Amino acid sequence: MDWSKFINHARQSRHPGLDPGSRFLFSPTMVISSPLPLKAKLAEGHPFFALIEQAYHVFKYPKPTSTEVCQNCCMDRQIEASFFKPPIRELPLEYVQDWFDAAYDPDKGVAKATWAYLLPRLLEILAAGEEPTRIGLEVCLQRFDTGNPTQWSTKEWEILDCFQRKFLYQRVEYAIEFLDDVICMFKLGGWPLDELLAQLEAAPSEMLAVRLWNDWCGSCLPGLESIWLTTFWQGADSTEMLRFYTSDRLYAKMEALALGDGVDPAIAAKASAVAALMRP
Repeated sequence: MDWSKFINHARQSRHPGLDPGSRFLFSPTMVISSPLPLKAKLAEGHPFFALIEQAYHVFKYPKPTSTEVCQNCCMDRQIEASFFKPPIRELPLEYVQDWFDAAYDPDKGVAKATWAYLLPRLLEILAAGEEPTRIGLEVCLQRFDTGNPTQWSTKEWEILDCFQRKFLYQRVEYAIEFLDDVICMFKLGGWPLDELLAQLEAAPSEMLAVRLWNDWCGSCLPGLESIWLTTFWQGADSTEMLRFYTSDRLYAKMEALALGDGVDPAIAAKASAVAALMRP
């Protein structure tokens, strides 16, 4: 799949200094009956289009009767009053972001029926290169045990599993958000960290080297290069991630690229810079 034909523009505001050609944002706009324009919609032919269409078909839950977040306080009053009026496909990005801004009970989470109803639109927003929440990408899937297959039917889980794998691989290939943020999003959403790291380690070495260089070096001023770890990690996960980033296996991959014959000099230089941060 040639992802590059779907690149609209670089996210300079989010990651200044990264290779401009390596970031993209999908923001086709159409007019709907909502007072806000509909953003973060996928056009036919987009790499995630077919999968998101399946998600809308499979996760066809009835409209909830409650937003299950703080009422008459946190959300914009007009958005709260009309939150469930648009069809789920036409739920504006701003509505979703306002919903995520509102407080909820983290111990209870959100009811499965409510989360499953919203989930296709959340996945589409993510696939479009937008963030459903202004809080941080990492918490986008946290309000329900999304990554637990026992919560879902076989067809539902097939879609979620496919989305996770496809999304993570794409984010290794293209630097949109920080890669660590993406891994954290899925971990907080219920996916096992060891499975996520196994997928990461299975990615092509050259692709991974360029991706880590973008996050650790390309996004920093000279002299401030460092291994990026999001502050959203919980418990021992931050330590586990640092252990992975500095592991002998990953270091060996970077060293092999840095010293290997026939490796593109630009990639070799980036792999060398990444390896240097693993063994300061």
